[in-house]
Amino acid sequence: MKVLLLHPKAPDSFWGFQNFVKFLPYKTTFPCLGLLTVAAMLPPEWSLKMVDLNVEPLTAGHLAWADIAWVSAMSIQSESAEEVISQCQAAGVKVCAGGVYFTTEPERDNPVDHLFLGEAEKTVPRFLEDLAQGRAQPIYRAEQFPELTLSPTPRWDLIDLSCYGIMGVQVSRGCPFNCEFCQVVVLEGRRPRYKTVAQVLRELEALFQAGWRGMLMFVDDNFICHRGKAREFLEALASWQTQHRYPFIFVGQASVDLADHSDLLELMSRAGFTHIFLGIETPATESLSECHKRQNQNRDLIAAVKMIHAHGIEVYGGFIVGFDADRPDIFEAQARFIEAAAIPSASVGMLAAPPGTPLHQRLQAEGRVLGRTSGDAIMNLTGMNLVPKMGRKQLINGYRQLIARLYEPEPFYRRALNFLEQFRFNSPRPLQSPTFREVFAFFRILWEIGVNQPDRLAFWRFLFQVLTRFPKFFPMAVNLAGAGYHYRVLSRQFLRQTG
Repeated sequence: MKVLLLHPKAPDSFWGFQNFVKFLPYKTTFPCLGLLTVAAMLPPEWSLKMVDLNVEPLTAGHLAWADIAWVSAMSIQSESAEEVISQCQAAGVKVCAGGVYFTTEPERDNPVDHLFLGEAEKTVPRFLEDLAQGRAQPIYRAEQFPELTLSPTPRWDLIDLSCYGIMGVQVSRGCPFNCEFCQVVVLEGRRPRYKTVAQVLRELEALFQAGWRGMLMFVDDNFICHRGKAREFLEALASWQTQHRYPFIFVGQASVDLADHSDLLELMSRAGFTHIFLGIETPATESLSECHKRQNQNRDLIAAVKMIHAHGIEVYGGFIVGFDADRPDIFEAQARFIEAAAIPSASVGMLAAPPGTPLHQRLQAEGRVLGRTSGDAIMNLTGMNLVPKMGRKQLINGYRQLIARLYEPEPFYRRALNFLEQFRFNSPRPLQSPTFREVFAFFRILWEIGVNQPDRLAFWRFLFQVLTRFPKFFPMAVNLAGAGYHYRVLSRQFLRQTG
């Protein structure tokens, strides 16, 4: 059996970093961890070929080679996924499809030969057994959430690692919280399920042996949801990194209560974590209560961010406007909060109602759902699929003012400087010579932002202040400037489209 593993193209987005990638000698940010995991479940005698449309186009030659295609997509990739499926069907190639987009919207108009709903560890083995007996079914649904001890090491050998900026590893699935707008509980359940430490270390070793060095993201939606397990993993990660001389820079996602546990923060620093995403959402207590974000309530959120920064870990902050409880001053309140917390990478989106979430169910009962969401509500109107209580016009106008304030050069660089002032570098990673990628990116950023852009003077003022006040953070500052450029391109594009 010849299998094409197809990863649809993702449009430009805040977290896609497409405008930053152009500074770097690779083609896209992330590979498809789900497809690589599915590939490891398929029979070893099958021939497999990965085609990531973010790296290369799908060609007639690919389709002529294949007996069957396997497509996995997030909602943001839906347009490309539908196009890929049509290409396969036109070429007479049977299609298997799974992933978040297909699981949350199984009623999609373009049927495939075999639809996989839920987690692959439960569905793929049943499909393979049925296929061998000539009775493969059109739909395979995971009725239960599988234990992650069933999950194999992804097939990293199927991709060219040099095409990517970040690799991914998964430790756990599931989240004990129940935020109204979030799909995690719908897709993965409320009981956190973990791989074993040995499994995760095998995955790290496989990536290390494949030649990967650099950034690695733990894609768990909340790395610390079981604090005892988190400690166990962090201790093992720190030991592994020490033995291998810190080849990886770790990135993860956590809930804000991470700031309550200095022991976890110290372990994360020792393991080599440099960035963590926090779903802060809003400084408005009424809105936090509305969306059941209890883990963010009754705490000083700014102090929480500063605590994490003080442990040498940069916070990527996620924010939302458009809650029913939001007052007209929410846009000003969000801006003041982000500036006071000194979060350079602040992703602010408009509220969306993903299928299956409690929010979608509530708003549908109120007649306020406007069809599908594109899966991206950050500087993208196609993501907002609801009627906001404050009114659509007021929400969009306020949002436009907010992102202009956050991402334009002067306020962004000012926020970055405030971040560097409170950041405390304490990584145990040994000093290393800059890699080719880092040197390449440095000169490309200097040329594009420092020479080609009309607002280049703000960039040079920023770098001058960094050199005089925080010289040891100069490489970090250059990366921040590159990320800020990406955010600025997207924000200006949104402002033009909605002006």
